[in-house]
Amino acid sequence: MNIEEIQAQCESMSNEQLLLVVNNKRLYTEKIVRVAYQEIGRRRLSKEEVKVIEKKHARKSRIITGDIHTDILLFEKIGVFFICIPFFGGLLIRDYRRKGYVLKTRQIMYFNLLGLTFLLADVFLGMNHLSLLTGIIIWIFSFLPTYYFNEYYFRQRIIRWLEARTQDPDEAEKG
Repeated sequence: MNIEEIQAQCESMSNEQLLLVVNNKRLYTEKIVRVAYQEIGRRRLSKEEVKVIEKKHARKSRIITGDIHTDILLFEKIGVFFICIPFFGGLLIRDYRRKGYVLKTRQIMYFNLLGLTFLLADVFLGMNHLSLLTGIIIWIFSFLPTYYFNEYYFRQRIIRWLEARTQDPDEAEKG
């Protein structure tokens, strides 16, 4: 990217986006940060405007630091569902929580809990009413409704909840 393209992009950015670039220098190249500083200087933002925007950024970063739309991978869903030992899921939850991925931690808990629940229910059914093999087969196929419920309901509900939490209260009143 050349300087002219970066300048054009920075000119089209809002004040909030420019300050986000400047406050997260490690995520951008030196050229981009320098042009963002120049654009902020050209716009002559007051200290009060900068404070208000940084306060919004601080509020959002306190709540969620990771991407709220990032889903766990299919093999993670399968692994956590079928290896439903709480310790295994707990390790993944701990790692994702450190990185700020709220959606991923919720999905790990969801698949782990439902995997364990279906396993216990199907083993109980298999030992008391059916054969144990039938119970295990039912448990394996119970992954499908769990997966589709996550795809079409659970994940979307969590994303809407997270977006509502990160939304600025002033914007929520306007919208």
